[in-house]
Amino acid sequence: MPWTYDEFPTSMKNLTAEVRRKAIDIANALLDDGYEEGRAIAIATAQSEKWAKRRHKQIAKKNTGGTTGQAVAPDDEKDNGESIHVFADPEESGWIATQGQKRIAQGSKKTDVVDEAKEKAKAQKTELCIHNKQGDLVEEHDYS
Repeated sequence: MPWTYDEFPTSMKNLTAEVRRKAIDIANALLDDGYEEGRAIAIATAQSEKWAKRRHKQIAKKNTGGTTGQAVAPDDEKDNGESIHVFADPEESGWIATQGQKRIAQGSKKTDVVDEAKEKAKAQKTELCIHNKQGDLVEEHDYS
């Protein structure tokens, strides 16, 4: 059964409208590819949350009491699970790695910064996103 933006699985009700639309589009594409409904919903929800997280978008509606998304995450868990991004330092020559608003590594060689960021991503079981000098995402590693 294909879903619409008005009729969708109840498990998607606490997602923000933008993330829910993405999840519905993904779920419908998976159904077209022959996936079972339950599996399509699970995959679509996870992928749409990952999509939103990479774009620093709110995942869940505020005050829903759920555990998904930055909108309902406790303050003491703010950096836990946040992706680590490596990109060219806009203020200096060199490279930096950030997690949320924190700079967690910096150096003149990209490989050194990537190696340090990779170790932190593995230890925290989070995602590592590596960007080129223009800021485009060129590599992703999920250590969760």
